[in-house]
Amino acid sequence: MPYQSDASHAHNTTGQTEARNVTVIPAVDLYLGTVTIVARNETLFFRHPHPQQIAKALAQAVRPSTWCEASRTLTVTVAATGKRDGQPRLFALGSRDED
Repeated sequence: MPYQSDASHAHNTTGQTEARNVTVIPAVDLYLGTVTIVARNETLFFRHPHPQQIAKALAQAVRPSTWCEASRTLTVTVAATGKRDGQPRLFALGSRDED
């Protein structure tokens, strides 16, 4: 019998769709204050009031960054003392820029 992971094939019994996170490599423009994310063959542009914070977190990242389109949240896991798996930093991105 083929192996089936119970976590990846779990069914949602509440009828709600779960927010999906995808692994991304965000690009941060410190001058314009924009964050560019390529996810699912689509390029997304967002604004953030403090792009330096995102850039600093990306420089300290210990895991790949993830993007949740439903909540417009970028998660960057950074190194943290006493936390073996790191500390997630959440960045809510502002309005979407259409290019």
